[in-house]
Amino acid sequence: MGKQYRVMQKIGNVAITANGFDSIDLPRDSDYEAIGLRIVASLQVTVIATSVRAEAPSQLLPRLQIVADGKNVLFNAPFYATGLGNFLRRSKDENARAITPPTGVAVATYAVEACGIIDFATPDSVRPKDSNFRARGLSLFQMVCNFGAAGDAFVGGTVVYSGSPIVEVYALKCVEDTDDAGNYLTSPIALKKTSYQEIALTSTNPALEIRLPAGNLVRSILVRTEGATTAGEPDVLSLNNLTLQNGLDVRHNLSAGSIRALNNANYGKLVSGYYVADFMSQGQGGNNMMSNLWDVSKSAEPKAILDVTGGGNRKAQIIVQEYILAAV
Repeated sequence: MGKQYRVMQKIGNVAITANGFDSIDLPRDSDYEAIGLRIVASLQVTVIATSVRAEAPSQLLPRLQIVADGKNVLFNAPFYATGLGNFLRRSKDENARAITPPTGVAVATYAVEACGIIDFATPDSVRPKDSNFRARGLSLFQMVCNFGAAGDAFVGGTVVYSGSPIVEVYALKCVEDTDDAGNYLTSPIALKKTSYQEIALTSTNPALEIRLPAGNLVRSILVRTEGATTAGEPDVLSLNNLTLQNGLDVRHNLSAGSIRALNNANYGKLVSGYYVADFMSQGQGGNNMMSNLWDVSKSAEPKAILDVTGGGNRKAQIIVQEYILAAV
């Protein structure tokens, strides 16, 4: 008789190298609910810095990819999307440790930490495991890390890595055994994908159009704006309004202030400069329906329309979560 059980498993460590990259093989033995990450590093300031960046030390891992069979990219986004920007992990406003930034800017060595989760399961749905990722049968399954410099966690100064900085990697899994006939008890019905793009906001534009992925079902769009006050820092001065539409189908049209108010009601406190448009969420409950996903499976032009105030260092980063339903 088939059965299921959950496993929490250490995978290994990836050494951080300044402005380098590395990969780690992920086990291909069961269904992934999530992949957990923990940045552990010491940053040595040798020339006094001006300030600590708002999301520090998330900048040490500016891009992460989860790749199946060497070609199917399941996750492609900066580290902040897994921690401070992971809006479904709602304990961020309840003193949970998402980041431990440097405690100062003077010449010294600072121990830092950042915690993140890449979710394949849908934690707030009726049956979260419907979008678990089944890794059995893959020929290759990897996480690819692009690293930043130690100084990326600061404004100004001279900073180097001290000791042996690492990213700890672990997995949360659901093991689905088969019955005597070799059949699984249950199987995932959806594949979750996360993608990322960045747009320079060089000038003010009340209707800046950004193409969104088409052909699947969209869960959410996270918009992060930066650079109005300090280059690279998230800010609240660039985005005025966000509209999401596909032809005449307008699914979202809210001012930046209203988005932040709704986010606060749904998820708790998010970093200033993060704006989440989420089609599934109906509040704090865990019974949200995948039927609320934005269906653009037969569409060619889903897009985000941003009303923005532009400027020299201003940018918008767009992170899209979408689902591909299994063929039935």
